[in-house]
Amino acid sequence: MAFPEPKNSRCIIVWGKNDRNTTLAAAEGILHAREHGARLIVIDPIETPIARQADIWLQIKPGHDGLLAMALIHEIIANDLYDKAFVAKYTTGFEALKKAAEQFPPNTVADRIWLEPDTIREVARLYATIKPACIIDGNGLDMHRHVFETTRAVAMLNALTGNLDKTGGNVLPQPVPLRNIQERDKLPEGVIPITCDYPLFNGFSETWGSQVQGCVVDSILDGKPYPVKMVMVQSGNPLVTMANSSRTRRAFEKLETLVVMDMFMTKTAKLADVILPAASCFEKTQLNRASIRNNPIFLQDAVISPIGDSWPDWKIIFELGRRLELEEAFSWESIDAAIDYQLSPAGVDVRKLRDHPGLRIEKPLYEKYRERGFKTPSGKVEFHSEKLEKSGFPGVPFENGEMENPLGFAGQESEYPFLAISGSRNIRFTNSQFRAISSLLRNEAGCVVDIHPEDAERAAIRTDEMIKIETPNGTIEMPARISQVVRPGFARIAWGWGEYDPRFNLNNLTGDDGKNPITGTATSRSFMCRLVKA
Repeated sequence: MAFPEPKNSRCIIVWGKNDRNTTLAAAEGILHAREHGARLIVIDPIETPIARQADIWLQIKPGHDGLLAMALIHEIIANDLYDKAFVAKYTTGFEALKKAAEQFPPNTVADRIWLEPDTIREVARLYATIKPACIIDGNGLDMHRHVFETTRAVAMLNALTGNLDKTGGNVLPQPVPLRNIQERDKLPEGVIPITCDYPLFNGFSETWGSQVQGCVVDSILDGKPYPVKMVMVQSGNPLVTMANSSRTRRAFEKLETLVVMDMFMTKTAKLADVILPAASCFEKTQLNRASIRNNPIFLQDAVISPIGDSWPDWKIIFELGRRLELEEAFSWESIDAAIDYQLSPAGVDVRKLRDHPGLRIEKPLYEKYRERGFKTPSGKVEFHSEKLEKSGFPGVPFENGEMENPLGFAGQESEYPFLAISGSRNIRFTNSQFRAISSLLRNEAGCVVDIHPEDAERAAIRTDEMIKIETPNGTIEMPARISQVVRPGFARIAWGWGEYDPRFNLNNLTGDDGKNPITGTATSRSFMCRLVKA
């Protein structure tokens, strides 16, 4: 994952992200670059505040970002706008990418993704010719079944234009050397992971574990490769936050044992056999997980002692390990000792982090590939992946020239004619947390579904009236907000309110089928639905 550096960029593409609600430092970087003359291009189906500031706003059809990425690649290659020196020396598979991209000219793609061909051509020209340029991509690209191919194609744009690992471009991380404490090698031989259908994705990260959470639900209900009988949920609320809430609830109700570690009595915790009260972030010392992926390192120190009977997560995990006769693996008597052990390959300890907040173990470096290469089998940027091809998958994104309809409940438009998208994060809250705090709700629009004035007039819906939103999987009710941030026939549904009020649980609507064969990702962000007065 390359990190965008907008502050030093002259051309910025913000793709499916609204940093004013997510990453304030990036938003400040964009503002700084704009004040110094940088061009701003925003790709988003919603008219966000940053979209209103853009030189070009592409109001793309949700879930269809992969087609746009391939059309941009086509234009850049067809018009000789790519960085020939970088491509020749530091990439492989260019001809395969060129052949795949030839199937996605703007004239063919534009109507399918709600854009104009000339706009696609202009964006391709600006991004390829104004240097340095960066792409800030966000969760808008995620939670669609084509996410793997889409994000690969977007990432390839960085390399194709020579903006990879350059100041003001997308910079390769400088991860902190860590001791891997997962100890997967200690598992008994022959144990099959429940994510066995997605072996490539299991191996993407040595230290971040298996990512396909939906496999837990599949295993419980379908018994493949075996039925999971006990689940431990740590600081999560899957009954609300996972796609297809009704199916998730059926799965968790089927468990023999459910243990929940949390600060709050969530919907998931209420179903638990055992609740282990967890301390808040202010009551525990921990490494900032994001910072260890890229310098500098931040230690988040406890500022108060745990309240009541709550324990920090690490203490609960350590004690459970010891009770399971894993004393050797959990030998640390304090979190400081555990962090020192984990950071020992970096030559850093907790004392040093306290003395030097935001410690860097390596100064920021650019064009690291000149000496270190890339972390791929070939040591180069791989437009075509032999590893994927040998595993039976396309070596190049969308190499067959097709993309199956990515929308949830596609093919059911006659019954469910509205296209809906889940709303973005709200900076007042942390994902689905803290929505019951009255001071955070003050002057906040709260939970609403945005619909266009034309659709509201046609259905005689007024602002603040309750409307019913239906899909084949379920129904919710939510107040309406009449707004032109969405197109006619398109609605934005607030996300994260299901714990606050079960009527508002967006995941009662979403599906979890049709998973991506590599990542196991199902489409839960964009789906067809029906809107009627409640």
